[in-house]
Amino acid sequence: MTESAVTATHAAGDSRQVSPSTAWLCLLLLLAVGAPQFVCMPVTNDVSYYDIQARTALRGGVLYRDMVEPNLPGVVWIHMLVRSVAGWSTEALRIFELVIFSLIAVVFGIGNSRGSESRTVGCWTALALVLAYFSVSEWCHVQRDVWLLLPVAVSILLRQRQLDRFARRPVSLKVVSSWGFVEGICLGAGVWIKPHVVIPAGCVWIASVLRQPFHSVLADLVGLLAGGVLAGVAGIAWLVGTGAWPWFLDMMLHWNPEYVQAGGSLWKGFILRALLYRLSPFCLVHLLAAPVAALIVSKGGRAGDRTTHLWLPAVLYLSWCAQVVLLQHPYDYVHLPPILLGIVLFVLWLALDWRQHPGRRLLAYAALCVAVLFSPVKDSHSVQMCTSSLRSGSTSELRNKLAQIPYPDWEDLERVGEFLADQEVRDGEVTCWSNDLVHLYRDLDLEPSTRFVYADTHLSYFPSRRREIQKALAASGQRYVLTNLMAGGLIADQAKAIGPEGLLGFPPGFPEKLRREFPWDQPIAYRAGSLVVHRIPDDYVVSFDRTASGE
Repeated sequence: MTESAVTATHAAGDSRQVSPSTAWLCLLLLLAVGAPQFVCMPVTNDVSYYDIQARTALRGGVLYRDMVEPNLPGVVWIHMLVRSVAGWSTEALRIFELVIFSLIAVVFGIGNSRGSESRTVGCWTALALVLAYFSVSEWCHVQRDVWLLLPVAVSILLRQRQLDRFARRPVSLKVVSSWGFVEGICLGAGVWIKPHVVIPAGCVWIASVLRQPFHSVLADLVGLLAGGVLAGVAGIAWLVGTGAWPWFLDMMLHWNPEYVQAGGSLWKGFILRALLYRLSPFCLVHLLAAPVAALIVSKGGRAGDRTTHLWLPAVLYLSWCAQVVLLQHPYDYVHLPPILLGIVLFVLWLALDWRQHPGRRLLAYAALCVAVLFSPVKDSHSVQMCTSSLRSGSTSELRNKLAQIPYPDWEDLERVGEFLADQEVRDGEVTCWSNDLVHLYRDLDLEPSTRFVYADTHLSYFPSRRREIQKALAASGQRYVLTNLMAGGLIADQAKAIGPEGLLGFPPGFPEKLRREFPWDQPIAYRAGSLVVHRIPDDYVVSFDRTASGE
């Protein structure tokens, strides 16, 4: 097909697309309605835990020594930067998140604009991504898996341009190597956020050099590896300089194998059903994107084929899906990035030959209607809360209304925090046994009682360390241990119920077995809904039944 014919085809296609002004208007309207709600939503316990680690490091503490952390430190570095500049409110962190995701949407939009030769397609790509992101639960927000999409989006844009250089033969090996170096730095930074990025990045690179001359491939690879090594050396230098390096190595080599093995038990039917429910309807994009991607990959990105621009996005999407299923846990925030990549691929596929295929237009309109229909941003109640968000900020009452996962109850958590403040608790005197209570460490500016901040979870994920965890808790100065009665398998209403024992007792149906285990065997000093504060006697010796059975 000649260049003039291609131009004419795209011009004809654009005439049947929605005008650019309409696309921009929809995007701006979505941001105006959804952004205030997004900023005022609560954050999850992992986000607060990274905040606590960032605070410890900023105060001169040592990562991995002072707190157990199985992940690489990139996410903590980001928290350190944001908190140093913008303070410690959740709104500040969510505004940063909004900026980061906007950049992700813009970069993927640029890529789709380039692939379709239409700026309108880029705008609709960004709109679809933002709509999906505003619609999912807070468990998907302010997470490193989504942040990882930014270096990936930049790297695949650089990779597409590298393909253009390969096509202009003879190619300058110096230029190829230099741009490979830039891409390597982007991906190297991504590795520090989450190393799983190596798999899709490697697959995309292999796909891009399959038919290229050896000397060009070698120059590209040398630059790519050099950039990655530079990013790696910079991170290692920071770990060594702060004294965290030996603790980091101990965690990666001796702790994480057990952590990875324990995560395999999470792939259960009821967990997967809940995952699909929370990510619906956007997870359905896999039903459309997966066969499209498989068809594109099977064609091999042949020159002159209409699917050439879809080649690398298809490889990226399929390889990301593969590493998520094979290597990662069934958590919402882990499975959102491949959904977003599927949306990027699907929008670009719809845009190509838009005029020649009326069925694609019908499919696009249907998909958009379903997405809007199931999105919380279209609810009139949510629009009203937008005004409240702007006026009052992120209050505990507003967080309860905006939260899609009612865990914990933020008003009850605020009451627990007020009780602890009245007791004038100090650093090391509070243990948040249930993960969803760790927000109080940040909100009350408290240091945890031990380095095992996720004590209950660490007991499950690191069974060989149970004696170590028990000794740490026994030697700590903890006065109060905080639990959530939903840990007994009760739903929120059941866990908040008042039983025969009264307000300072357990709800009906709370498991008898747990009542005999630490920390539920300790006296209750305060209770707010399902959240309980246990007072630990001075002479109490911490012991776990399950610890004894594991020794």
